[in-house]
Amino acid sequence: MALASEYIDDGGSFFSVDPLSINPDSQADFALFERYPAKNGNYRYRCLLMDTRSVEKSRLMAMIRKWDTVYIHKKEAGHYREYVRENLEFILNQEDIDEEKKVDVLMDLSLGVVEAAFAMNFSQRADIEKIIANVQVLLTRAMDFLCAIESLNGLARLAGHDYDTHTHSIKVGWLMATFINSNQDLFDDPGKGDLKEFMVEATVAGFLHDLGKVKIPRNIINKPGRLNNLELMIMQAHSSHSGAMLFDSPLSQTAIQTVVYHHENEDGSGYPCGLTGAETPLLAKVCHIADVFDALTSKRPYKPAKTPFEALKIMAGENPYLDTLRQFEIEARENKRPPVVAKVRDDYEPKLKRLREREILESEADKRIQARIKLRDQGMAHCFDTDLLRRFILTLNQSKSFDLSDLV
Repeated sequence: MALASEYIDDGGSFFSVDPLSINPDSQADFALFERYPAKNGNYRYRCLLMDTRSVEKSRLMAMIRKWDTVYIHKKEAGHYREYVRENLEFILNQEDIDEEKKVDVLMDLSLGVVEAAFAMNFSQRADIEKIIANVQVLLTRAMDFLCAIESLNGLARLAGHDYDTHTHSIKVGWLMATFINSNQDLFDDPGKGDLKEFMVEATVAGFLHDLGKVKIPRNIINKPGRLNNLELMIMQAHSSHSGAMLFDSPLSQTAIQTVVYHHENEDGSGYPCGLTGAETPLLAKVCHIADVFDALTSKRPYKPAKTPFEALKIMAGENPYLDTLRQFEIEARENKRPPVVAKVRDDYEPKLKRLREREILESEADKRIQARIKLRDQGMAHCFDTDLLRRFILTLNQSKSFDLSDLV
């Protein structure tokens, strides 16, 4: 349906874009509008350019530089989204575009490919190859921006937000790309080939590291409170599910190992295999650090987000109650009943007595879950490779948005 040259609208039919995101070398199949001040609750939108293909490049560049903001009708949102996908590298490399706008564009496209991956039926190899290819194409175009220290300013803006699996996955991949680029000496094995290609593959693993959560019941994924021991056991199966779903994919063995082993701890207390640091692949260790860092700095219904400094202090801290914490973790992993005996008065009816005993045991179990989480926050150094965590802190500290000098 053809667009009119002018509209009177309350603003709901249009969205704004930065004119500098228009690539003069790329044909845009959408119209650009300007907006006049509102009168009686409505704006006047007048078409500036119906088709960028009708203007020669030098004139288009002059027009783009002159405009502050342009508007696109939502009927052409699909055309604009495809245009942004094709011109993402151009947009992210434009120095005059505000960093916040770049991050918004990147997050929007990234959420699209991650949500599509989580919604995909992974039973067909053709579907798997298509979704992996979509993620790889996006990250190849965005990698120069993602892996730069300066991009962490945009990532820092996302810290402290509500936890969401899709957004979390993007941030983990982002952190991995920046870490690898800043610590290239760790990844100089000739067998890994081109560094950018390796960073793309690693970031794909970060984007998909929690893919197996689609196999976890929704009532557990969306539970507003802490998981009980049985729910935790079910949740911990997600990394194995991820590996199974990606087993027949074109991803490298390194990427799939990263997805499967990103919850293994340095002391062998992690899952799914209980690998020690010497047995855990390097990239899985990096993913583990990025995963925990973002989880701790995200807000949950049952706990506030920690600042980056607080999160890394916990991650780097030696836990003085480690033996007790391990005992609680064994209880959780084996879904053991709390080691208590519930005593209820004999004057209760038998049925009520059993219900009351069950309430007491569930209350005690919940207390032990809370105690386990509090003990974990006393220090997690046993979970991570000391040198990798130090390098992670140093990498973040290079950004002006993270002040971690007291931890360095």
